[in-house]
Amino acid sequence: MSKKNLILGIILIALVAFAWIWSGPLKDWKQTKSQEKNFLASVAPAKIEKIIIDKSGVKTELDKSGGSWAISGEKKFGIDKIAAGALDSALAEIGTLPVETVSANADKKSSFGTDDQGLKVEISQAGTVFNFVVGKSTPDYAGTYFAQPDFGKTYQIALDLNSILGRAEWRDLTIFSFLKERSEKIRFQYPNRQFTVEKVNNKWTGGKPNVFTASSTKIDAMLSVLQNLAAVKIPMQTFAGTGLEKHNIIVQVAGAGFDNTIMIGDCTKDNLCYAKSAASDNIYLISKSDRDALDKKIADLK
Repeated sequence: MSKKNLILGIILIALVAFAWIWSGPLKDWKQTKSQEKNFLASVAPAKIEKIIIDKSGVKTELDKSGGSWAISGEKKFGIDKIAAGALDSALAEIGTLPVETVSANADKKSSFGTDDQGLKVEISQAGTVFNFVVGKSTPDYAGTYFAQPDFGKTYQIALDLNSILGRAEWRDLTIFSFLKERSEKIRFQYPNRQFTVEKVNNKWTGGKPNVFTASSTKIDAMLSVLQNLAAVKIPMQTFAGTGLEKHNIIVQVAGAGFDNTIMIGDCTKDNLCYAKSAASDNIYLISKSDRDALDKKIADLK
């Protein structure tokens, strides 16, 4: 081998070695060196006992027992199941995801919403308390800025903590539920009239007091409105003044394994209407547009 070829071979080997070091060990070292430590890394979902969320001075305490969440002090309403599921998923990730420092200047916390105006969260688990402040969402809304109250740094994490932790309502807004495909009998009652429809031989027929042919398509459309009916707000739990005793609209749906009734009362000046299930004393407010949509679908049946 000529001296020239030998030198070229040595240079080639050196370049290959440098490329390997740059893309391998050196790259890993640089990434490790620049990676921030997630101060929530010790959060263990299985050990969490409670979470306190302070939203603009309004505190909500969520207690966990036997793997289930409950709203502290709330005796009438359970927690929203979707909200509870999203909370569990977030807690399983919040300590495992990498975090990135976006600012080390405490004076800039206000621009990220991680100062005293942010959403204050306290997680308690096995005698350890984790405190942090949830700020604004990142520009792509896929992540969130957050920080520790007593430290200047603001971090970014790939979790939408605002929608998960910053809920305006944690209580379950479900008035009643049923499986429309299993529905077999429906009773409609107004202050001065009532009628029923019943499925016989897989066909819907209008019954008492007048027999009429019922359109399966129209029945299905009415049941769809009813099935998707949910409260938009929970009012003061006072029966007086709701109009529920007038029975403006009552719909009873029965079928295989269920028999549920919804009662709709008066509407407020804010275009909300009182509603409740016959199986519970809980009072809800539904939108007047939903109430009117249901009323129209019922009227279309005959």
